[in-house]
Amino acid sequence: MKTILNFNFALLLLISIAVNSKAQNQIEIVIVASSHDNSKSTQNFQAIIDKLKNFKPDMVFGEYLPATDYATLSDDHWAKQGFAKKVNYITRLNPGPPKNSAASIKKKQKALTSFPYYHKTRMDLAVEYAKNWDRGNFDYQMFILQNEMKSRFGKQEQETYAKMFGSLDSLKKLGIIRPRSEYSKIYFPLIYQLGQNQIYNMDCQTYDKPWGKAWSKMDSAYKV
Repeated sequence: MKTILNFNFALLLLISIAVNSKAQNQIEIVIVASSHDNSKSTQNFQAIIDKLKNFKPDMVFGEYLPATDYATLSDDHWAKQGFAKKVNYITRLNPGPPKNSAASIKKKQKALTSFPYYHKTRMDLAVEYAKNWDRGNFDYQMFILQNEMKSRFGKQEQETYAKMFGSLDSLKKLGIIRPRSEYSKIYFPLIYQLGQNQIYNMDCQTYDKPWGKAWSKMDSAYKV
């Protein structure tokens, strides 16, 4: 199995680790570090994507919290507050409780794997991810809808998209569509070009407060 892990730093760092055993399959891991904001970069991002595609990963992990971790955070935690605004926005446009996510999401993923142009199915899937607090896959499906599928919409699908998600300006203002981010520039295009239907969540905020205190002490003592 091959896996890509994405950590967000200002430097690009590739580390390959191979574990060989007669009793186990080979596991290779590449860690990719990247800048959050790439708006001023003249980098050829497709060249980077192609290099990562050559690694042929089976799974791509991103710096996203799992839904179960969001549930353990206090309501005033910055990460929970940030995504709550997006969840509330989507829920306001698409009222109703979330469905039984495991079975429903799997069914929609299977349908989109067989035919990726079931646009309404993808819209429903994005809403379902948001309501179930899976930010990584909500962001990924919104990226596909906005960047890969919207130009293919018929009139009715355009109207449905506007009704379910509002205007592009609203989506950008809330940070649902982030054209300058490392995800829009590298990771989501990578996953899409690999033909994979999801990004795997891998972040932790359990120790955010003590880490923040330690960072502040280090930052105040370090001068460039």
